[in-house]
Amino acid sequence: MDIAAPRSILVVQLRRLGDVILTTPALEALKKKYPDAKLDFLVEAPGAEAVAGHPAIDEVLVYDAAGPLDALRWALKIRARRYDWVVDFLANPRTALLTALSGAKVKAGPAHVARRWAYNVRMVQSPQACYAALEKVRWLAALGISPDDAPQLPRLYLAARPQSLHNVVGLVPPSRKETRRWPAPSYARLGRLLRDKHGCTLKVFWGPGEKDLADEVVRGIGEGARAIDETRSISDLARELAACRVVVGNCAGPKHLALALGVPTVTIHGSSDPVAWTPVHPDHRFVRLEELHCIGCRSNDCPYNLECMRQLPAERVLPAVEQLLARTEVRS
Repeated sequence: MDIAAPRSILVVQLRRLGDVILTTPALEALKKKYPDAKLDFLVEAPGAEAVAGHPAIDEVLVYDAAGPLDALRWALKIRARRYDWVVDFLANPRTALLTALSGAKVKAGPAHVARRWAYNVRMVQSPQACYAALEKVRWLAALGISPDDAPQLPRLYLAARPQSLHNVVGLVPPSRKETRRWPAPSYARLGRLLRDKHGCTLKVFWGPGEKDLADEVVRGIGEGARAIDETRSISDLARELAACRVVVGNCAGPKHLALALGVPTVTIHGSSDPVAWTPVHPDHRFVRLEELHCIGCRSNDCPYNLECMRQLPAERVLPAVEQLLARTEVRS
């Protein structure tokens, strides 16, 4: 089909914080290609806060549908806005229906999903796995967008990096998924090594229902460790992350937030695939037990004994953290 330059674009990415953050390079690519087009972003509440103030976005729409009537209300609202393009990165049943009913001339969505019937422009998945943020940009090739139009990494504007960094390493032990959760004693061991070898102070992160886990890590480290105060917003969390020299965590939302704020990261990977979730970049490293036959299984349930998490020693993680510490300056 002949695709005319749009006057207005709606990008749809509901769900998790990390997924929203990983969409920001695609938003920047669209804005660079079509600077005069109004670019709106439909997200759910946590993601909406994360992208506040992003210069590529003209308006953030906070999707709050709780049932079928709310979903219909949103479909009518989107249709009334008369978008030229709707680009659906999630492609679940709700977003596919919203896109199909939008009235947009261009209704773009992934070609590999069962709901591709909703789209008249189908975005093709890369033949080889790559970093998820780059993958989203590559999908936009169907709309004439090049990866050269996008930044290499996600970028957020919630908190500025302090010009003077203290010798603080952030530890983020929680994860919703057991197959992505490095044990608390392992985080504690890493914290002690960083304190004793490099004089680091350890700042332990936690979210709702996770304080006991953070306290366990703090007790295991002892002197020089503290759990952060409860953060009541994504902005609060961003300020705490931005003040760290390095952040060590599981494959979860806070890691993506730290990365988008410009904080060096080390990610512990077990079931998750580092190719998809950790960029190839000198400020961002990953560690996993490469010798396991089942490593990177992508499963949320382990048929074995979580060896990928339980058998990964802190001594295997320490060198990656040390490499990033060597790239940062500290001023007390």
